[in-house]
Amino acid sequence: MAQKLSDGDILIAINNILQPEKKQVLNAGPKSVRIRVSSPQRAELQQRITSQLDAFGVKYTTDIVKSESSFPVTNIRFKDNSNLRIVYKKLGGGSGAGAALTKLAESSQALYAALVFNVLKRPMTNKDVKLENFQKALPTAITDENFDSMVNKLPDDWVNSSIAGANALWRRYGNKAKFTFHRGSPQVSQIEGTFTAINKQEKAFGNLNKWSPADIYMISNGFNIATITNEKSLKGLNLAMWEDLQANKLIGVSLKKISGSGSISNMNFPTDRKQTSAQFRGTTTNMDAMDGYIKWGAGNNEKIQFRSFGGETSLTGWQGEIKGASANQGKVSLGPINFVLKTHGLQQLPESKESARLAAENSPQHAANIANSMIQYGIASDAAATTEMIQQKSNKYRYSKYLVMLLLNTMESASKQIADEFVQDLYLYASSQASYSAPYIKLQ
Repeated sequence: MAQKLSDGDILIAINNILQPEKKQVLNAGPKSVRIRVSSPQRAELQQRITSQLDAFGVKYTTDIVKSESSFPVTNIRFKDNSNLRIVYKKLGGGSGAGAALTKLAESSQALYAALVFNVLKRPMTNKDVKLENFQKALPTAITDENFDSMVNKLPDDWVNSSIAGANALWRRYGNKAKFTFHRGSPQVSQIEGTFTAINKQEKAFGNLNKWSPADIYMISNGFNIATITNEKSLKGLNLAMWEDLQANKLIGVSLKKISGSGSISNMNFPTDRKQTSAQFRGTTTNMDAMDGYIKWGAGNNEKIQFRSFGGETSLTGWQGEIKGASANQGKVSLGPINFVLKTHGLQQLPESKESARLAAENSPQHAANIANSMIQYGIASDAAATTEMIQQKSNKYRYSKYLVMLLLNTMESASKQIADEFVQDLYLYASSQASYSAPYIKLQ
C-alpha cells in the first residue's frame, strides 16, 4: 500500500537518493524543475528512483527526450501539478576506445537482442532501457563484458544503435527460433578454434575476420556445436555453417553502428554470391621496381599491387593490395594467395622465409633465376647483365621481385578463364566475400 506523504517529504526522499551523485540544475521555475544527474550506475539510480516513487504512489512517466538523452528520463508529477524531470547521464570510467569500445558495443548488442527476443518478445524502444529488463535478459546474453558496463557505460549513440540492431534482428528472426546471443563465449571460442585449426593446415586466410567477420552469434536452444567442431576442411566447415544458418540454428552477425532503423544484408550466401566486375586484364612491372601489378578493372588505378609491405630493410610482408579508382580495398597475404593459386590448379609461390633466405644469400644462381624470369616475361633480354644488376640491388628488392616475377609469369601463362577466377577470388577476399569464406549476415 502506497505511503501517504506530502510533496515536500517526497522531494526530501528523492534528494536523499540523489545526494551522492553529481547534479546540475538545468532550469528551475515555479512549476517545473529539470535536473541532470551524472552517475557511474545510471541504470541502478533510475531503478531506485522509480521504485521509491512506486512505493509513495507518486505519478511519473518514463520518457525519451532526444534533446536530453537516449537514456529514458523520469518525469514526476506532484499533487500541486508541479513537475520534476530527472535526466540521467553516465559518469566516470568512460566507454574506452578502440578494442574496449568494440567489446562493449558488441556485447551490448547481444544483451539488447536478448532483451527483445527473450523478455519483451517485441520491438523495443528507449523506454525499455531499464535495469530490471536487462537483468531478465542477461541469462541469454553470453558475453565477455561485465553487466555494469553494458547497462551504465554504453554511449548514447550506441544505445540507439543497439536498439535499432535488436529490432532489425527481431523483424527477420523473431518467430524463427529461441536464441541465445553470444560474444566471446565458450561456444564462440569453439567455432573460432575449429576454423583456426583447419586454417593452420589449409592456410587460406591471413586472419579470422577474412573468413568471417561475425561479431556476435545467434545460437538456437538445443544447438549441437559438434556440427561445426567435427569438420576438418574449410569446404566442410562453410557448408555446415550454411546449413545451420538456413535452419536458424547458428547465425553469425557482423555489426556496424546504426544511425537509422537498421537493415540486414546476406553475406557469402551460396545462393546469392556477390558478383564482381573484376577480371584478369593483364599484368605490368619493370626491371627497376620491386613491385608488380595484375590489372582487374578498366580504370588505370584498378589493379592489384604485389610487393613487400615490410619495413625498409625487412624481408617480410609480401602481399597483394587491391587498388580501386578512389581508394584501396584491402590486402591479401602470401598464404591466402597460395591457397587461391592451389584452388585453381596454378603453381604456388615459395614461402616468404624461403624467398628471404635466397635474397639474403644473393647467390649468382638465384640472381640468374630472377633474370631468366624477367626475360620470360619480356622486360629483359641480356641474361648476364640482368643477373649482375640484380645482385647489386638490395635484399628487399630480390625478396620482393622474385615472388612478383613468379606470380606474373604464372598468370600470363594461365587460361583466361582460370586467370579471371583467380582475380575475382582475390578481389572478393579483400572484403571477406571469397567463395571459401563463411556465410553470415551484416547488421547495419
